[in-house]
This record gives sequence, structure tokens and C-alpha cells, in this order.
Amino acid sequence: MNGDREPTAGSLRVVVRPHWVSAWMLVPFARPYVGVDGQEYACRWNRPLCVEVAAGRHVVAAFMRYRGVPTALGTGHLEVNVSPGCEVSIEARNGWMNHMPFCVSATQPAEAKL
Repeated sequence: MNGDREPTAGSLRVVVRPHWVSAWMLVPFARPYVGVDGQEYACRWNRPLCVEVAAGRHVVAAFMRYRGVPTALGTGHLEVNVSPGCEVSIEARNGWMNHMPFCVSATQPAEAKL
């Protein structure tokens, strides 16, 4: 009977990419992070991070930290609506200068509020 149930969860697939101008410095010296509704996840540059979430509206943030420094830098946000059983793909890219916020956008059709 479990197979007949409607899915109640979806997922987020987030890829954090460095801007080509600053990638030479960020990749070895900074680590990207993703926040989903306030829960923080460490991730890797250019590698997908998959997070299962309940269906509904979620706030996704992307930022970076230099190794050994606790301060979050360049935080960018996106609100997305995740439908049951669906995966929303998101890309986050930092600005060409380190103090610029990440541009976070849904790369697959999704109801997103910028």
C-alpha cells in the first residue's frame, strides 16, 4: 500500500560555482556553503549538493568562508517552491569581486521568487 502514497517531499540540487575571475584564489582558499531554511551545509566548488526537503516554500542561501575564518561572505538568497516528488536545480555563482553577493538562481523551471 505504501507504493500508492503521494510523495510529500522533494529535493534541491545546488551547485556553487566560482566566478572565473576569482576562481584561482577561491578554489584553494575558500569553501562554499549552502543554507536551506537556516540549516547550513558545507559543499565543494562545482559539485552538486542534494538536500531532501518537505514540499513547499524554502529559502536557499549560498556563501563562502575563507579557510579558518568563521565569517560568511557574499551571501545570496533565493526562495523556491518545491513540489512533491520534484527536484529543483539551483546554481549559485559569486560575483567577480569577493565582496559581491552570490547570484542564486533556479536552473530548471520552478516557482521562484527573486
